[in-house]
Amino acid sequence: MVYSIKYELPSHKLFPPKHRKVIEGEKELARVMSDPRERLAVSYHEAAHALNFRKFGIETRYGGPSVLHDCCTDLYSVSYGSAMVRDTDYLKLAETSERLARVLVAGRVAESVLLGSSVSLENNDFADFLQFARGKGTAELIGIWKRVEEEYSRELSADLNQQREIVHEAARFEEQICGVDRSIREVSNRPAEIAAYRTATFVL
Repeated sequence: MVYSIKYELPSHKLFPPKHRKVIEGEKELARVMSDPRERLAVSYHEAAHALNFRKFGIETRYGGPSVLHDCCTDLYSVSYGSAMVRDTDYLKLAETSERLARVLVAGRVAESVLLGSSVSLENNDFADFLQFARGKGTAELIGIWKRVEEEYSRELSADLNQQREIVHEAARFEEQICGVDRSIREVSNRPAEIAAYRTATFVL
């Protein structure tokens, strides 16, 4: 298996000796990506997000594992994978709370339906929904989230074609992100062409 770790942090954090939190992040990514069930959960999760984005006419691209640093809080985190969309498309989608909820619940629902239960990888889907959904109070947004999650869970559980679509898309995600070799390649930290929407993260 081969995968690239992207580093979204000041470059000096990578200078020898490498920061302890960066090393911890690399170890966490190696643990998840080497575990077939957890890797499959990430693949299903991101594939379901991507397919639901596309249903609303939003183009996506996959991003792989990354180590991140928030300068404001000085917190390090890792992202196991991402469905990448343009900021403008994401903000436009967020104008309709139900549509945003549908895209964001899709990852965890896909894990639950296809794997029987969600693998315990932390994710920011619900927090992002509360942050970006517009025009409603928190209590109403929580209600929308729960309703959409229940509706999509019933829909996906009953729709074998949609399940197959996620499985096939997940295979594309894994092929793009993991490849076939068993080494780890590191890539330079270049500005992304489109914004990465991370749905599975872990704070170090």
